[in-house]
Amino acid sequence: MRPNRSLVWGLAVVFGVCSVVFGVLAVLYSPVALSVAVPFGGVAGLFYYHASGRLRRRTFRRQAGRARSARRGRTAGTGPRGGRSRDRQQSRGNRQSTDGVADDQPRRSDYRVLDLEPGADDEAVTAAYREKAQELHPDRGGDTEAFARVNEAYERLQGDA
Repeated sequence: MRPNRSLVWGLAVVFGVCSVVFGVLAVLYSPVALSVAVPFGGVAGLFYYHASGRLRRRTFRRQAGRARSARRGRTAGTGPRGGRSRDRQQSRGNRQSTDGVADDQPRRSDYRVLDLEPGADDEAVTAAYREKAQELHPDRGGDTEAFARVNEAYERLQGDA
């Protein structure tokens, strides 16, 4: 589930303003207020990092790096097909890291799932997603797995924007 970006931006602004206010109070009245301003500034920075999308990209990069290093560490001949079977499975369909989190990069298959041409604009992606979601929603008798694929494809395509 994706957090509401406007809410996260709002929290970043509120904590940033609190940090500035306590910083000014520390300069004008008492240095003790600085002990409150610093944590508020740190939290504001964390919310900013999250709202800008940098935290998510860094997390996915780190997970992908761990998955690659885990695959490289395997020796040939460890499985029925020399340890390569899992690598082939991950190169097809939904790529997943070792933690089960879908890759953040959109692929051609994401556009196919939404019946779009690769490189479609954000409005077309959103419109196609809404149409497919209504068609495949489990509450309306649709297929749960197909609905999940549509959601994952849409999230990856939105993450690209």
